[in-house]
Amino acid sequence: MTLNKSNELPINQHVGQPSPELIREALSRIVSSDGFQASPRLTQFLTYIVEESLSGRSNQIRGKAIAVEVYGRRIDGTGGQNLVRVEARRLRRLLHQFYEDHWDGNGVRIFVDPGGYKPRFSYVPTNEDRTSSAWDSSEPEERRRSLKLLPAGLGVLALVAVFGIWTSQDNREVVPTTRSIEEAERVALGEQSLTRLQAANLADQARGMFFPVFDVKRQQIALGMFQHAMELDPALSDGYAGSAQVLAILAVLSPDEAQREDLFNQASEKSEQALNLSPTDAWANAAKGWVLAVMDEPGEALKYARMSVELAPKDGHILDLAGITAIMAGAPDLAAEVSDPERLRLGSGRFGARNIWGVSQLMLENYEGVVDAFKGAPATGAPVSAPSLLFQAVAQDQLGYTEEAQRLISEMRKTWPEFPSEFLAGRIFQNNEVTRQAILDTLIRY
Repeated sequence: MTLNKSNELPINQHVGQPSPELIREALSRIVSSDGFQASPRLTQFLTYIVEESLSGRSNQIRGKAIAVEVYGRRIDGTGGQNLVRVEARRLRRLLHQFYEDHWDGNGVRIFVDPGGYKPRFSYVPTNEDRTSSAWDSSEPEERRRSLKLLPAGLGVLALVAVFGIWTSQDNREVVPTTRSIEEAERVALGEQSLTRLQAANLADQARGMFFPVFDVKRQQIALGMFQHAMELDPALSDGYAGSAQVLAILAVLSPDEAQREDLFNQASEKSEQALNLSPTDAWANAAKGWVLAVMDEPGEALKYARMSVELAPKDGHILDLAGITAIMAGAPDLAAEVSDPERLRLGSGRFGARNIWGVSQLMLENYEGVVDAFKGAPATGAPVSAPSLLFQAVAQDQLGYTEEAQRLISEMRKTWPEFPSEFLAGRIFQNNEVTRQAILDTLIRY
């Protein structure tokens, strides 16, 4: 392949502007690589500037902001900016090395050009970008190397690749936040405490990484950011709420009973701290509901989920958190209500409404709706995953289209041979026997 003089982009190839979803998938692959795993601060640096750019705050990406947000330096110090310049050079070298090892001229590429810190994105469309998840677009050997990097204590190594992306973004549902309000809130926080402003910004960036829910590597990065937010400002509820929701996800995925119990306890403790600090905060209430749902307390879980929706009826993240809580708690009507495709959703980041809607329709036995929801995902740039194929197969089987159901199950087993279907049915639909049994019957039949 012929390269230009800068050895950056292939000559004579069309370069387009990738969607936020594809950019986040590219970011996930980068930070999961060996080089970035060995450089956690550069991982945070790259994640920070990419998420700021995708959230519409690229004009705020400056050396001083990075020094404060990523490296915890004083806002009025000059040494921090010198540090950022040095670290930016390291980041560029590490990115260059990553693409030397992995770049094939297609897909999304992230640049951090000399002379600034704002990321730049290129995109050469491929078929894989329309049909593969962030994990599945990597080569199998790369995936195995990434899995080895996960902490053994979490007990979820075998589940990372198989769960893949369960929920995905429908770009048509994303409505940007009102920037003047957001900026005013940040100015007010800055007047009160610069460290609180730093903590709030960090938690907001991690909040945008919530989906895909079962991408464990992504959740671990977000957990580290939430924990740093708690360290910066122990009185801000956001870090505790975010930590609670991530710890609960890791508990769901842990096959080890003792580890699962420990993660549950940690999640419960963090959600209680969030509520104690801010009882009327929608995120604190939504996180509490999610934790209760994965601990199999559906009644209490739904109480907090509904309360969070009442507190923030247009917040896309809150609606998604309430939606997956409703699924776990066996309340498909609430899941359908908060994921309704016609519902206005505010905020930045990756929303999971389309697939939450599809699962809610499966639970409500509206099988045509299930097929429409999941079949529409690739057309919007959303990735295909093992659960989405499984849910479609169940719907097709119930509709009597046995050949299509067989094809979907065969594709799922071929692409994700280790996918624990029974595990999914038991954990996610623990409070919906009809849906769980329909999944198991489909798996047995085909």
